[in-house]
Amino acid sequence: MPLTRQQIAMLMQLVAETTSDELDCSGCLDHLAEFAETHLAGQPLSDALEEVRTHLKNCHCCEHEFQSFLEALKGMSDDSQ
Repeated sequence: MPLTRQQIAMLMQLVAETTSDELDCSGCLDHLAEFAETHLAGQPLSDALEEVRTHLKNCHCCEHEFQSFLEALKGMSDDSQ
């Protein structure tokens, strides 16, 4: 099945946004807990955590992991109240 124009445009955008020092999935997942806790606390992100945010924006698999982790953290805080 050939790609649609929209799919091609999305791929081109992702390629354009990719940098040579970009965080990979493994590196993102290594920092996911810290990122989630910082996010929930509303604290500013360090440079390393900004890289996590960028990766999550471009990687649906890691974004899904983040959302699942975030829900677990929220559930834990709801249970402790």
